[in-house]
Amino acid sequence: MAGPVRVVLVGQPNVGKSSLLHALTGAAVRTANYPGTTVDLYTARAVIGGVEYEFIDTPGVYNLYPSSLEEEVTERVILEGDYDYAILVVDATALERGLLLAVALIELGVPMIVAVNFWEEAEARGITIDYRGLEAELGVPVARVNPLKRGGLGELLEALGRPSRGRLAIRYDDHIEEAIEEASNCVPGHARLSRRGLAVRLVEGDPLVCRLYCCPHAERARERLKQAGHDPHRDIETTRAGHALALAERHMRVRARPRRGRLDEALLRRPLLGAAASLGIVVGVIGATLALGGYVIRLVDSLAAARLDALASSLEGRGLAGLAAARSLQALYAQYVAALPYVFTFYLLIVLLEDSGLLSRMVAWLHGLTRRLGLYSKGLIPVLLGLGCSVPATTATRILPGRRQRILAVAALAFVPCSSRASIIFGVAGRSLGVWAPIAVYLLGFTLALLVVRLLAGILGAWEEATLIEDLPPLRPPRPGAVARKAWMRLEDFIVIVTPLVVAGALAYAALEHWGLAAKSLQALRPLAGLLGLPPEALVPLVYGFLQKDLVIAMLAAVLGTTSFTSALTPHQIMTFTMASTYQVPCIIALGAMIRELGARTALALWLALDSIGLAVAALYAHLPLPPHP
Repeated sequence: MAGPVRVVLVGQPNVGKSSLLHALTGAAVRTANYPGTTVDLYTARAVIGGVEYEFIDTPGVYNLYPSSLEEEVTERVILEGDYDYAILVVDATALERGLLLAVALIELGVPMIVAVNFWEEAEARGITIDYRGLEAELGVPVARVNPLKRGGLGELLEALGRPSRGRLAIRYDDHIEEAIEEASNCVPGHARLSRRGLAVRLVEGDPLVCRLYCCPHAERARERLKQAGHDPHRDIETTRAGHALALAERHMRVRARPRRGRLDEALLRRPLLGAAASLGIVVGVIGATLALGGYVIRLVDSLAAARLDALASSLEGRGLAGLAAARSLQALYAQYVAALPYVFTFYLLIVLLEDSGLLSRMVAWLHGLTRRLGLYSKGLIPVLLGLGCSVPATTATRILPGRRQRILAVAALAFVPCSSRASIIFGVAGRSLGVWAPIAVYLLGFTLALLVVRLLAGILGAWEEATLIEDLPPLRPPRPGAVARKAWMRLEDFIVIVTPLVVAGALAYAALEHWGLAAKSLQALRPLAGLLGLPPEALVPLVYGFLQKDLVIAMLAAVLGTTSFTSALTPHQIMTFTMASTYQVPCIIALGAMIRELGARTALALWLALDSIGLAVAALYAHLPLPPHP
């Protein structure tokens, strides 16, 4: 029996691909890593007109020359994927940018349909598009869609059965055409895509196409162009862009050129004002996340915390199995009560910013400041997410354009306190010493994050990956249903990734506790206790905290025999303990996420380096001759 018709959704960021996927299927979306990568693809199935379809939503791309891991995955799907045809989703308010992708796909010989989204918004702005004329010139079906409106897919549903490879032909300059002719000898006649289109990519130097088809003919052709003073990639991309612009001008009429909004006029021309506005939004997101997430946590705690403690106590005396069950329950409860409300609230706010068009503007407004550090502006997104939980924040670094930029963002997360470390900051230092202590720990943490990013950027040479290419979509009111759906899809990823790691950490802790290995480990840690100026027993929470950060406060009270920490530790020691607990890769779960995203060798080296920096800062503070704390 034949399988479903497999359709790939392609498009630039913010064109509504995920909304179209949901509108076409209305079904639960499945997530899976693309083979050999950590990038997720979203798929869903539906029966339409008696035919079963499987739709695959790919990461947004500006062109088919990848500048990030996600864009590389989209091109790999196009070049290597097992699919029947593609649906290119285009924003009618930015037609020429969407047509640049259309030109590239048609040149490659990809069977496709063009779905034009936001066409009603374009008409409201005075933009009229000749869809039939555009369809005739491209040689592929062109359908208007409105995924958020009932009945808004009629034209697309009619076009599903008739995709086309198109008949658009692009003629390059003579020297490029000669190189294309020579490079075509590298492409076998049985290639699934257009032989000429792949040869163009070889001349352009597309790394993925070169990996698949490169041979001496293409290498000689490119080298000849370079020796003659040409830049093949720039020349070919410029010709494509000119072709897309000419297409848009022939089939689009603008009655009145839309003026840029007042917000853009004010902030894009005044970088300092734009940066201040972005930081204000960041502060608002953090405040709202902490307020709303904290309210939910307090509510759940008031209803369930006492019952869970009673259940855990009853299990602890039942051998290793009971202890493992108790620690697993405590760990899962602490993880989801302490992190989940923060994470979901943060996702909601980030999706609101994305769908409204504000997030792209924030990235552009802050680029001048972040580039001085060597950090790509979008690196701020996972860093902000790290205030909730470092695990999804580490996963979120996939949006960055290169491996070095991902390493910078992951390194910053070691010093940006997640919700579990925030509980230590407020529950130990804040409760014992007053409000000044958490403020000092946070300020020092953010300062360390900036210094480490700046240092690593110089070591890794990350500035070349910090050039910003970012589309500024129109400002639009977000749709509540779409926002909630996207936030929930991201939360599902968090749950799938974190749950097994939480349980593994809890089981490891239970095993150490059951076999009495904690006391033996203290002997080896006495030199570290002396370095930090702490009593040896205070290291037990530090060590076990790496297995499960949420247990640190309870364990500190247990080893000290009191919840009044000032009766067992000096204010100086309390601050040292808080710093040592905070400035590090927070837990084994976060380390697992780092290994998953960066590879074992890089992740372990980074872990050792970052924890060494954190311990050095705490030790330096421990031995400073400071006056008595206020």
